[in-house]
Amino acid sequence: MKTVKSLATLTLCLLSAFSTLVVLDTQRAKAGKTCSNRTLYGTYVNQSEGYINYTQPYAITSIITYNGDGTSGGTVLANSVAGNVTTNVTTRGKYKVNSDCSVTISVTRDNGTTANFSGVIFDDGNKFNVTQTDAGTIVNLKGERIRNYTHPTNRPNQ
Repeated sequence: MKTVKSLATLTLCLLSAFSTLVVLDTQRAKAGKTCSNRTLYGTYVNQSEGYINYTQPYAITSIITYNGDGTSGGTVLANSVAGNVTTNVTTRGKYKVNSDCSVTISVTRDNGTTANFSGVIFDDGNKFNVTQTDAGTIVNLKGERIRNYTHPTNRPNQ
């Protein structure tokens, strides 16, 4: 039963990502717009859920700053794997945005874990949906730009 549920979840994630990519790519082409690393710029709140090792429930909330040059960094505020929670884990990463607004993201956490994602950017770079591409994972992550936000580590001394 768990295998069927996992396969159904994976299928829905992939179909959702593919259909979103096709619709958005068509809309951008009609408007004559293209994307680049600069499209993913600013601080985003990221939320994801799914399964690790096909069976362990997984959820994460993070705040990540994408620098517009293919690099990123931030903090995983809460990470839960099968109910085991960690908080405030620093991350750094790299990403590549293609002209059709598809994106690949690779993240390394300071605890040594890594995660790789592939998906699409939309709403003029304000949002993205990606799916983890590492074996054994069924994780979908959504990010949304936070307007007028300065990460606490970037604020001047008060």
